[in-house]
Amino acid sequence: MARLAIRCSCGQMTGEIIDAQQSQRCVCFCSDCQAYAQTLGYHTELEPGGGTEVLQITPSQLRIYRGRDQLTCLRLSERGLYRWYTHCCQTPIANTIHADIPFVGVVSACYQIEGDNEEEIGPVRWYVQGQDARSTPTANKVHARFPLRLMIITAVKGLWTRLLGKHRPNVFFDREGRPRGLIHHVEQSAPLIEKEKASAVTR
Repeated sequence: MARLAIRCSCGQMTGEIIDAQQSQRCVCFCSDCQAYAQTLGYHTELEPGGGTEVLQITPSQLRIYRGRDQLTCLRLSERGLYRWYTHCCQTPIANTIHADIPFVGVVSACYQIEGDNEEEIGPVRWYVQGQDARSTPTANKVHARFPLRLMIITAVKGLWTRLLGKHRPNVFFDREGRPRGLIHHVEQSAPLIEKEKASAVTR
């Protein structure tokens, strides 16, 4: 059983992913993921072409041991993904869709796959939304959109997860389906860290 440690950049939030070998390791080039990265000010850490690596897991695979109060959320639109990051250092942590959908995409900014975990989890198997790449990706096979096969795999896993009751516990939503912590709706413009600094100056 592979266990993968996660932490924010400053170390105030720590946790782990259990059964990480059951995850789907992907790189997404969509414009929203790129905008999210730029909003948090970490766009220089993206994969070539502007891709963000994520591990697709179920909510019950994620554990937060310290700094849960640092988790906050932003949405790029009213119907956009819930994109979770830490308030302390603006480290992107994960993307979620809705409390009823047992899907968590953990962002590689908070984990490092190496050694035995590299062997158990394996390489990136999916490169998606290549139509939005800001330059030519270096990966061999990049799907222009979200491939049907991956959509089916994700949907079947989600249904099976709910049937087995593994959609809980969920560190991002309470039992009533309400997001934990604040939600910010932001414009796709200046980095959020700059906005928060500017807000602090005007207080």
